[in-house]
Formats: sequence, structure tokens, C-alpha cells
Amino acid sequence: MKSTLKTLFVALAVALAATACTETEQRAADNTAENTEAAANAAADRAEADLERAEEKMEAAGEKFESKMNAAGEKMEAAGQKLESKMDAAGEKLESKMDQAGNKMNAAGQKLESKMEAMGRAAERSANQTKENIKDANRE
Repeated sequence: MKSTLKTLFVALAVALAATACTETEQRAADNTAENTEAAANAAADRAEADLERAEEKMEAAGEKFESKMNAAGEKMEAAGQKLESKMDAAGEKLESKMDQAGNKMNAAGQKLESKMEAMGRAAERSANQTKENIKDANRE
């Protein structure tokens, strides 16, 4: 861009210089050409500096964005690990509660079985006692 602007201004200055008829006009044309070239160089330098600043800002913005994305990624990873840990703890707690419930069910089943056996024995004793009472009543 700098060289394009510079070339244009130099070409303009040369054209002006070639069309000048008198020495005064030639000097004026030369001065104009020099001033034009100096202005072109200054404009090109400013444009180049602006481009460099823009490039630096873009690079800084890219680095900032990358840094923020890395930080966000780390936070997501930490949150994932925390969730996994909580899920593991919840799973272990549920398993423990299920084991406790299973143990209670087994104990209740054994207790019920024991009571049913006792009731069966009591019913058998009662039946035997009733038979003996009937025999005694029939003997009398």
C-alpha cells in the first residue's frame, strides 16, 4: 500500500514537472513533486503504523480470547470432575441404602418365617390338645 501511494504521487509529480514550461514553473513543479512525495511517504508511514497497531490489537485480542477459552475449558473440566465425584458418592450412598433395605427385608423375612413356624407349632399343639380333650371328654 505504501509503495502504491508513493508511486502514484511520484508519477503525478513527474507529470507536473514535464508540463512546466518555465524554469520557475519547473522549480515550482519540482517543489510540488517533492512535497507530494513527502506527503505520500508520510501518509504511507501513517498507514503502515496504523496497520501494525491493528495487527498488534488483533493479536492481543486473539491471545486474550485463547486465554479465556482455556480458562473456560479448565472450569468445565473441574465442573465435570466435581459432578462425577458427586455422582459416585450418590451411587455409593444409594447402594448402601439398598443394602440396608435388603438386610431389613431379609431380617423381616426371617422374623416372619420364625413366627410362622412358631404359629404352626402352636397350631399343632393346639390341635393335639383339642384331640386329647375330645378323647378325655369321650371317656367320661
